[in-house]
Amino acid sequence: MPVRNRTAAPRPDPWLVRALPRLRGLEPISSYGYAGELLHDDGRADVQAYGARVVDLSVRVGEAFLSYGASAEEAVAGMLVTAETYGLSYCEPGVTLGAVSLSAYAPGELTPLHATRLIRKHATDFRALGRLHALVDRISGHGLSLEQARADAWRLLDAPAPAGSRRWARWRVPVQTGLVAAGGGPVFGGGPVTSLCSFVAGVLGSLLSGWLGRNGVPAFYRYAVASMPAAMTALLVSRFAPPSAVQAVVVAGVLGLLPTVTFVSAVQDALAGHYLTAVGRLFDALLVFAAVVAGVVAVLGAGRLVGLGVPIVPSVRRSEHFGAPGVGAVVFAVAVAVAARARTPGRDWLPAAALGLGGFVVSVEFEVLGLSSLLGTGLVAAVVGGAGHLVARRRRESALPLVVPGIAPLLPGGALYAALGALAAGRTTVGVGGMVNVAAVTLALAVGVGLAGEVGQLVRRVRAGG
Repeated sequence: MPVRNRTAAPRPDPWLVRALPRLRGLEPISSYGYAGELLHDDGRADVQAYGARVVDLSVRVGEAFLSYGASAEEAVAGMLVTAETYGLSYCEPGVTLGAVSLSAYAPGELTPLHATRLIRKHATDFRALGRLHALVDRISGHGLSLEQARADAWRLLDAPAPAGSRRWARWRVPVQTGLVAAGGGPVFGGGPVTSLCSFVAGVLGSLLSGWLGRNGVPAFYRYAVASMPAAMTALLVSRFAPPSAVQAVVVAGVLGLLPTVTFVSAVQDALAGHYLTAVGRLFDALLVFAAVVAGVVAVLGAGRLVGLGVPIVPSVRRSEHFGAPGVGAVVFAVAVAVAARARTPGRDWLPAAALGLGGFVVSVEFEVLGLSSLLGTGLVAAVVGGAGHLVARRRRESALPLVVPGIAPLLPGGALYAALGALAAGRTTVGVGGMVNVAAVTLALAVGVGLAGEVGQLVRRVRAGG
């Protein structure tokens, strides 16, 4: 009598890991013609109509990936996996700035199918991104028919607003932005009063930005106005608060507005060869950054004219103030995770807190060792990115929802404050030089995160080849 082996088969690698060799030219062109079984039981008499539905689903998946903040490589991989799973061959997905496209052949057809979708909305929603990863994972595992996948994708793209009262729905984003600012206060040398002031400034800035957005005001002006309450609050408390608290109010109030996710995605796109998308995202990030700087400098400059100049203090050394900034790093990381993920599930709070605190502790140790800010920041980001990619791979999800909150406490707040103060005081050369330093440190963060992911991919490929 034969003995059956009841040992479960090992789970295959996530779909993104399996698709990367194809996207990076590591597989022969002869493998591009996919001969998979068609997962449908309707439309066999009209294969071209069936293929059109597959192409439509694929480009909508790519559109959703880019809309929710994923990298261009994730969007291209999602389109490729979806199209090939449902039987299309010689698929050529592409991403160009604000559009995604796909060309593919239906089985037995000589005329290729083409489809293009424009990216009309951009919103950092990590929960939706996670659900999208899960959808493609089920598709790649042959767990959904075409019509089921289309229905799930439509529900994901047209998801209703979070349940709850309309009043809370209107206040949800301002409160989350305020929590980000409140968590950033202790990280940059403030205390409980600083956190309260930063919270109020963050809420006011978000309310103003939301009101302007509902009235069709472009993003540059919205972000400029949103950054002003932080500078105004700093001017008001400068009369009785210590200089370090004034710095913390300004920095914490604007850090939540900085386009960290967009900048990280832009660097990842550039490193992966998607240069047009990288340039578009980088320009978008720089425009938002310039708007924040313009809003703060305008308020601080006006304050100096009426005798309310803010003090310029040396950057706070994290190794000298570890207790409160460590707690603030945890709160800051969790708040960033909550703010960037609609209807955030609680299971992501603990990893975000652990990565934020771990990155903060490692940065303190590097500071004690005397490493330069660029090298130290890049190494810390690589450590945080490696841990985030490992957890994400085990969950079969995107790493962005874990990595971005983890590196948020490492943003160069002290250097940003010094540069803003110099620009407000009319010392343009010093201010511009400070902004270049801020941009360089932020670039080191993004490159470190990308390096961790590439090292992980390299190790997996070497093991598979060995």
